[in-house]
Amino acid sequence: MALVGISQVARVLNLSERRVQQLAKEGLPREERGKYDLANCMIWYIRYLQKKLEGKSLGAEDGGASSLLAEKRRLMKADAELREIELAEKRKELVAIVDVEKSWTDLVLEVKARVLAIAPRIAADLVGETSRVMIQAKIEKASKEALALLEKRKA
Repeated sequence: MALVGISQVARVLNLSERRVQQLAKEGLPREERGKYDLANCMIWYIRYLQKKLEGKSLGAEDGGASSLLAEKRRLMKADAELREIELAEKRKELVAIVDVEKSWTDLVLEVKARVLAIAPRIAADLVGETSRVMIQAKIEKASKEALALLEKRKA
């Protein structure tokens, strides 16, 4: 096991001496201060680069291969989500917000019209009625008729 200096490690790995020092802080094997086992360093550096390429490296400050893989994954996920949305639309499992808003608006307007029509329709029937129970019964009957008409509309 021949130990070499940092300059030789840098030359063999095609790195600067400063980068070798940074890698030593990240785990590049160092036998003693300023002395490295070249074979161990080469094996470690190959594994380090493989991890970077796989996107598994934790120290991706340079925004290199790991960020490219992350971007590809993000794009693939977005593409898959868009395809799922298109499929749901074709299966009629998805509706447009505009259609829902229009349906709700129509429904609210019709309910409002039916509710407001109850009073004028039963007012004549209530004239002269003295029994609170009978008044309540006639109002309930008219309300249920209006709701029944709305229910028929739904079907």
